[in-house]
Amino acid sequence: MARVLPLLIVAAATLLLTSIKSSTALKMASPGCRETCGNLTIPYPFGIGPGCYYKQGFDVSCEDNRTFMPNSSSRIQVYNISLLGGQIQVSTLIASKCNYTNGESTDGWVSVFTTPFFTLSSKANKLTAVGCNTVAFLGGYNKRRAQTGCVSLCLDKESVDFSGQCSGMGCCQTAIAPNLGSLNITFDKSFNNYVVNEFNPCSYAFVAEQDWFRFEASYLQDKKLTDKYKDGVPSVFDWVAGNQPCDEAVKNISSYACISRNSQCFNSPNVTGYLCSCSDGFEGNPYLADGCQGSQLCRIHFFTYTSNYLFTDLTFLLLFGVYRYRRMPTSTSVSVLRNLQ
Repeated sequence: MARVLPLLIVAAATLLLTSIKSSTALKMASPGCRETCGNLTIPYPFGIGPGCYYKQGFDVSCEDNRTFMPNSSSRIQVYNISLLGGQIQVSTLIASKCNYTNGESTDGWVSVFTTPFFTLSSKANKLTAVGCNTVAFLGGYNKRRAQTGCVSLCLDKESVDFSGQCSGMGCCQTAIAPNLGSLNITFDKSFNNYVVNEFNPCSYAFVAEQDWFRFEASYLQDKKLTDKYKDGVPSVFDWVAGNQPCDEAVKNISSYACISRNSQCFNSPNVTGYLCSCSDGFEGNPYLADGCQGSQLCRIHFFTYTSNYLFTDLTFLLLFGVYRYRRMPTSTSVSVLRNLQ
């Protein structure tokens, strides 16, 4: 019996810890709303369906287990939503233009317009262009017009950089302007692929996450790049709950987004506006009423005694599901459950 008792105590403690953990599961979506689409969690202020999102621009759809903003007609698929970081990773399309040896040509561009709460992240993205004799531009507005661009030149196959880097010989990259609320990717028409169309009939340009893209010389061949990335490339947008700093936003209770009792406001480190977070010692969704829940710290002491074993103190510290085991000096047999606030 002395050998069995410690095992029974451990089993009971395990069941108790599991019960506590499952009973404090955190809800991220607005009550009564769908919380996931495929493997992606959709936290409020984002939401699927009427009444489930904060404001226009935060509405998303779930189609074939894929999330889109606002629906699949935009072709903007959502890959990840960071509630605390105020960022969302989505797909954006690739602009292309082609000049074929038979005289045919195509000329395309990409335009994205966002709501006032979303801007293209200048810290997380780069403009990338692929092609020879290619000049690409990214234009947009951040209270005033802004534009950047890069040049890639390679007049024959031998001058293409095969290292995988975007060095300006087959591929180029450049930083983008901050706080762009709209973007437009175009090409300089005075640079075209007619002079290199035997090995590079098409040029491409896109905005994608930094360090995501690695150049391959095969992308210079007809449609190899767009065939590989048919759904677009990953881009990061910054978002805010409101366009005012915290000291101004809190004055308007009707629109103030940090509604959990245990939440706090902080100014976005990336763009003008504010975000919300749970106060220290709490976790969850600060944009929901009672969304920030306290972390219960349960300490369970079990002391057992046998004639052949030292007294053993199994200390289970439950803090987000973490526990530890500790041996203690010999002491009187006792079983105690303490709740530490």
